[in-house]
Amino acid sequence: MKNKKLEIVWQAASLLHTNGQTTQRVILDTQRLAHAYGLDIEILPQWDDIICRSREHNTDSSDWQSDIMSFRPTGVDMNKVARTNQVIDRICANPNRFSLANIEYAKQELADVAALKPSSNTRFTLMAGFGAAALGVVFGVSNILVLTLIFLTAFIGAGVRRALVTVSDNLFVQPFSAALIAGLIGGYAQHIFKDDGLQFIMIAPCMILVPGAHILNASLDLTRGRLSIGINRLMYCVLILLAICAGLLLGLTLVSGTLASGMATAGTPLWLDIISAGVAVMAFGAFFSLPWVMLIAPVLVGMLCHGSRWLVIENGGGIALGTLVACMIAGTTMTLLSRMLKLPFAALAFASVVSMMPGIFIFKFADSLINIYLAGNEATLTMLTDMVTYGTAALLIVLVMTFGLILPKMLIEGNSSSPQK
Repeated sequence: MKNKKLEIVWQAASLLHTNGQTTQRVILDTQRLAHAYGLDIEILPQWDDIICRSREHNTDSSDWQSDIMSFRPTGVDMNKVARTNQVIDRICANPNRFSLANIEYAKQELADVAALKPSSNTRFTLMAGFGAAALGVVFGVSNILVLTLIFLTAFIGAGVRRALVTVSDNLFVQPFSAALIAGLIGGYAQHIFKDDGLQFIMIAPCMILVPGAHILNASLDLTRGRLSIGINRLMYCVLILLAICAGLLLGLTLVSGTLASGMATAGTPLWLDIISAGVAVMAFGAFFSLPWVMLIAPVLVGMLCHGSRWLVIENGGGIALGTLVACMIAGTTMTLLSRMLKLPFAALAFASVVSMMPGIFIFKFADSLINIYLAGNEATLTMLTDMVTYGTAALLIVLVMTFGLILPKMLIEGNSSSPQK
């Protein structure tokens, strides 16, 4: 019987760990389920596995059983996390949970959760296009032709990503291929059209590839002192960003395109910024397989965050302060919302502030590095200054976002008296 109960605990832990739940919640929810089955359990989530030891409650310490479960936390599926937590809640509240029939039923429930499909291809590709176009609007793009090209570029990239799932299990081929397509289409468009916002044909579709949820989970692990998994998560994010930059710059090189074109400078009205933010959140809801019915609250929070950022910037507060204020709001509301809806904090928080990620600075920093290398001894001080400026801006905004999102979560969880914190 113990082995059957442990199998359920392992199933739940794997579903939470591999689908974007924070390490802290994986540990707490797994322990909560194990205690409901009369088990003492200690787990240590790592990048490639979860180290676990367990025993029947109130037995001698010599009875500990050690196991290693092999999983990688590379996915983000909010539907699976929510459904897994629903099963855990039902088990914990069921007085007949120890019966063999209930144990078998719980095992089948978790197997059904594991078999759930992600967002449909139609929803995924369409929302990729709409989400990228919405980010273009937030960045100041107003040209309908440019927005249409942004939509088509992200739409095609998303379709290719879904097609590659069936032929390759490589973790980086999807972002590389989608970024390559963005570079090819955006670079080619520069030879045909003239507009200050043309670079966002490349930037916006690549922005939706940035692994923001994993960056937040890595930051949370590092903040809590879980250096092993935190560093591994961070390296995973860095490699994805390198794949995106490599694909984008290769695509641009093949068609003689550039990221040095002018910025879109048109200011976005508050009402349009808020609506566009809501569309971007809906897009990431599709990427993270969040059911439509559960999108309302995250969309409203995302719109609130972007509205507050817009107001701060318009009143002279600057991008860094506006981003900090918005992320503090997002961190506070999403901490409470993730607990209420049983959803991964990192996915919810990132979706609400995705347009604030300094993707354009990251990509321009990578482009500047390549340009300096190609120039060799002919590299100018201006080229070096641009590289430092872009790199510093990217680092500063990432740090501000991370601080703004994580600090409220740490404070709320640290002061919470709930046993399920």
